[in-house]
Amino acid sequence: MSVLNFVNLYGAWFFLSLIPLVILYFLKLRRPKLEVSSLVLWQSVVNDQRVNSPFQKFRRNLLLLLQILLLCLLVLALMQPFLPTTAGVARYTPLLIDCSASMSARDEATGRTRLELVLQQVREQIENLSGDQQLAIFTFSATGRRLTEFTNDRRVLLKALEKIEATDLPAQLDDVLRMAAAYSTSFPIESVTVLTDGNLPERVDFELPFRLDVRRVDAGGPNLGITEMSARRSGADEWEVFVRVAGSSEDLRGAELQIFENGQQTHSETMEVSQEDAERLVFPVTTGAATLLEARLVPAGFDAMATDNSVWLSLPATRPLKALVSDTLATWKRAIGIVPNVTVEDLVGEVPAGSEYDLIVTREAMVPGVSAPIRIVVGGIPEDLKTQIVRRDDVSSVIDWNRTAPLLRHVQLADVQVGEQPAWGEAVTVRDLEARGYEVLIDGNAGPLLLQKREGLQTTWWFTFDTDRSTLPFRVGFPILAANAVDASLKQAALSEVSAAPTGVLPALGLEADRDYVVTTPGGEKLEGRSGATGLLTGIPAARVGRYTVAEGQDTVAVVGTGLLSVTETSLLAVEELRFSEATVATGTTETLETDRPLWWTLALAAFGLLMFEWWYFQRARGAVE
Repeated sequence: MSVLNFVNLYGAWFFLSLIPLVILYFLKLRRPKLEVSSLVLWQSVVNDQRVNSPFQKFRRNLLLLLQILLLCLLVLALMQPFLPTTAGVARYTPLLIDCSASMSARDEATGRTRLELVLQQVREQIENLSGDQQLAIFTFSATGRRLTEFTNDRRVLLKALEKIEATDLPAQLDDVLRMAAAYSTSFPIESVTVLTDGNLPERVDFELPFRLDVRRVDAGGPNLGITEMSARRSGADEWEVFVRVAGSSEDLRGAELQIFENGQQTHSETMEVSQEDAERLVFPVTTGAATLLEARLVPAGFDAMATDNSVWLSLPATRPLKALVSDTLATWKRAIGIVPNVTVEDLVGEVPAGSEYDLIVTREAMVPGVSAPIRIVVGGIPEDLKTQIVRRDDVSSVIDWNRTAPLLRHVQLADVQVGEQPAWGEAVTVRDLEARGYEVLIDGNAGPLLLQKREGLQTTWWFTFDTDRSTLPFRVGFPILAANAVDASLKQAALSEVSAAPTGVLPALGLEADRDYVVTTPGGEKLEGRSGATGLLTGIPAARVGRYTVAEGQDTVAVVGTGLLSVTETSLLAVEELRFSEATVATGTTETLETDRPLWWTLALAAFGLLMFEWWYFQRARGAVE
């Protein structure tokens, strides 16, 4: 049972104003002198005289009672009474507000977004703050953000709400929960409230140090959106563009998918999509130059969310793959040279003709003045593994290999014999190599035969034996292995397959080295960035769907685009529970945020009604006498 509480107990002192009100009724009335023809009215005069005399019992007076009641109502309203929630209110409460893309979904009937419903609840919570309760407001989508410290200043909290808007990013809880946990070291936080639509990853990598209260809103109508866009090279200047469209409704809903090349519409396709029946469409595109594609979805009826209706994809200019192969590796040169769209250059001596390649196959670990995202070192051991791996003059054989590795897909290495024996050093294990960033792809009978190391966007494969001193070049799997290396290089150079970039961070852009660039976002914001020594411009935030223009001075050097590309956000589906490492939290509650129930406005309204009744009653009585 809720007990009536008061925010301003000092307002009770105003009950003392009842004393002067009552005193006024003790004062003698100044009556005019009138001649009367009868003594019948004399008894009434005597009674009035008794009432206006001190210490006499009051005769019932309706006006006095109404004024006393009116004054009591006003004083009670001044004391700001409220009924506390049955669950109780924590002194320090962090509010985590979901601002992911799905929170912008609108309800078909009311037109209100999920985020607007959440902000309305939070606004009521702020306006009904009582006692020493303090709130801290956080927002989250792909990352978390703190908007306010713990405070009970309504003006600061309401001003922070005005800055909250939905983003074009999927939701992640991990980051914002860590921010709230950091505050628990300074404040006694018992529970954290999450206000969301429940469109969250089911598993959360976080250990809860407090109770998590998830409040869910379910408003939002049917939605259609583009969840995937990619392109695969099918010829010298030909691409196949794949677009996948999904929906949130169980019923089929119609839409038109339009494809634009550099702003000009080239294809159009109508479809019907539901939650169970997604559509995957293929469009041919013929171009040899760099082209910016846009897929635009036009729903036939109501669509809850517009963010996922546009996706941009950048097609690079087509060119042959540039490979540099040492002149002493004739078997590798022949195997790579037969692959279509590959130009092979011999490395004679130590000075190559060019400086930038897509694939390098050498015996040396480093070639001065040359860079490539994919490197194959044949017959070499990494310098930092000289003591971990030794090479013996003995025969070795393949024991096992990683069949899922990109380089070894569809490659059979059984019965391959090697004329030298790479072996483990004393007391060295696989974990020692993994600690240095290496992965063993082929295991020999004495040690590793193939290593892989990834450093940023560069991948290096190390054959710890000379392939020419093995039976590998004579096996069917060798040209397949070389083709896999070419395929990996084509993908790395975006010459065979490209995918649309999701919102979050722009993909790495290959530009001039050590230059300053300005990136213009879809909203017109200017972001500054600088390319590294390898010419890569990385780390540019992309929080919105749309076109991003990269310029150096007044010259535009690149145009890229992004899309939401999230099946979970487009589906608008809510998970029923969140799974943490040691607990699960239900998200099925759709109750509004519990707040204290203020009564001061009810009392003030009652006082106003009583005042109007008093005026009407006595004005009516005066009119009757007159």
